[in-house]
Amino acid sequence: MSKKLLRSVLIVLLAGLLLASCAMGPRAESTPGISAGENQIFVSYLNYVYEIDPANGIATWRYPEKSNIKQVFYAPALIDGESIYVGDFANDLLKINVSGTPTVEWIFSEAKGWYQGKAAKDGNLIIAPNSDRNIYAIDESNTLVWTHHGDFAYISEPLIVDDMVIVSSQDRKVVFLNKADGTTIREVELNGAVIAPPFYDTQTDSVFVGSLAGEFVRIDRQSGEIVWSFDDSGTLGSVWAQPILVDGQLIFNDKTGKIISLSPETGLQNWQFIAGGSMPAGLAWVEGKGFVVALEDGTITLYGMDRQAIWSRIVSGSVYNTPVVTDTMVLVGAIKGDNLVYAFDFQGQPVWTFKPEK
Repeated sequence: MSKKLLRSVLIVLLAGLLLASCAMGPRAESTPGISAGENQIFVSYLNYVYEIDPANGIATWRYPEKSNIKQVFYAPALIDGESIYVGDFANDLLKINVSGTPTVEWIFSEAKGWYQGKAAKDGNLIIAPNSDRNIYAIDESNTLVWTHHGDFAYISEPLIVDDMVIVSSQDRKVVFLNKADGTTIREVELNGAVIAPPFYDTQTDSVFVGSLAGEFVRIDRQSGEIVWSFDDSGTLGSVWAQPILVDGQLIFNDKTGKIISLSPETGLQNWQFIAGGSMPAGLAWVEGKGFVVALEDGTITLYGMDRQAIWSRIVSGSVYNTPVVTDTMVLVGAIKGDNLVYAFDFQGQPVWTFKPEK
C-alpha cells in the first residue's frame, strides 16, 4: 500500500482530522476518546480531558484548567488506579493523578508525533504508540526503557501477552515485539493495512485481527503462522475494529455493516447478517444481553445472540468509535451532532448526555 493511500486512510479514520505532510498538529475535529473504569469516565476531546460523573454526565473537572491551542486530546485515557496516562497532539504523553484535582505527575516528551491510540500497561511498563513511527516503552518513573521504530505511524492500542507486545501496523503487518527490549520477534504480513487493534484468545493462544483489504485472520502467537484466513468468498469489506468472543463465537464486523460469527478454532462461519449501514466502529458486549452496534449515521442497536434487535436508538451526529460499556451503561461518542457523549441503560433508555461547555 502506497504512502499516499495510507495518508488517505488516516484522514478517513480520524473522521475529518486533516494532517499536513510536514506538521503533526490537528486542523479539524476528530472523534472523542472515551475510557471507563469503576465509577470513572474520562473523555478526551479537543483541548481538554474531562472526568464525567457516571450518575449525571456532568464534568467534575477538566484538564488543563485553561485551554492551550497547542494541546489537543483525542486518544482514550489509560486508567490505572488513581492515575491516567493520556497522549496529546503536541507530542506529549502525560501521567495525571485524578484522585482529586487533576495533577500532572510527569510528561514524556521525547516523541515527535501525535498520540491517537490508547496506551497499554503491564506491570511497570507503559507501551505508547505514536504517529512518528515509533512505539515507546516507558516505566512508571518516566524513564524510556526502549523504542521500536517502524515504517508508518502507529495509531492502534497495543496488546501485551506474557513476554510479547503485539501491535497492528499500517504497513500490512502485525508486529510481535520482545516486551523486555522492543526487538522484533516476528512480523506477520497481511494483504492490507492493519488499523484494528489485535485481539487475543487464551484458549487457542492466538491473535485475531482484520485488515483494510477485506480479510480476517487467526495468527498462532507462538509460531506466527496464519492458521486460517476468512474473506467471505471475496465479499468481506475492510475491517476497522476488534472482534468480541462470546460463548465460543468470534464475532466481528466490516465497514459495510456486515456482522459475522466464526469458529475461533476453524474460521468456519456460524452466521452473518447485515446491520444496515456503514460501520467503522466495532461491537461492544453487554453481559447477559447481547452486543451493541453503532452505525456511522448514529443508529445504535442492541442485538441478542439470536441476532434479533432488542432495542434501537438514534443519536445526533456521526459515530466512528466502538461504544464503551460500563457496569450499567452504554456510552456512545459522536461528532458533528447535538452532544459529544450519549449514555443509555441496558434497556435502551437515555440516562444522560454530555456536551462540553464553550
